[in-house]
Amino acid sequence: MNRASARLRSVSREGAFTLRELLIVIGVVAVLAALLVPVTSAMRARAQRLQCTANLRTLYNAANLYVQQNGSWPQISMGDTGDNSFQDYARGWIAALATFGPTQRTWICPTIQNRMGNPSYWQPENVRIDYYAMAFNDKPTSPYEFARRPWFIETADVHGHGNLLIFADGSVSDLKTVNRR
Repeated sequence: MNRASARLRSVSREGAFTLRELLIVIGVVAVLAALLVPVTSAMRARAQRLQCTANLRTLYNAANLYVQQNGSWPQISMGDTGDNSFQDYARGWIAALATFGPTQRTWICPTIQNRMGNPSYWQPENVRIDYYAMAFNDKPTSPYEFARRPWFIETADVHGHGNLLIFADGSVSDLKTVNRR
């Protein structure tokens, strides 16, 4: 019987892992996970910057179509000095360009959204835009009259190189690069 039970024990241990082996595997997995966290974080930041760039290009295309159809740059006032002046400005731009493609979500940078969370606590009607349109002449002779002037600018430097800007030729750049020119 001793011999049979010894053989059973040796057979059952052949396929099992020791505690040391399990701890080594767990350690290796932990090191690999620690190496991947910065990579995934950088990839997420890059994807959000690309989404922000796509948002600016969508707004640019809509503004370009607006100028071609109406013969002028949208004249959206900042409103009076009341509490809702920014709300009126945001609603005005959203409404002016909505027929040309952008939705309210297009006006929101994903990086700013992630940092702010739900903005409804400071804007009761939950109308927000993260890109400001630059002021232009009411009736430009060409939509490209101000080639070196941005059409839209991002409200905050959340991508690491300054606010993103889009110019009359459709190119997107950050403020740091523009200042170096």
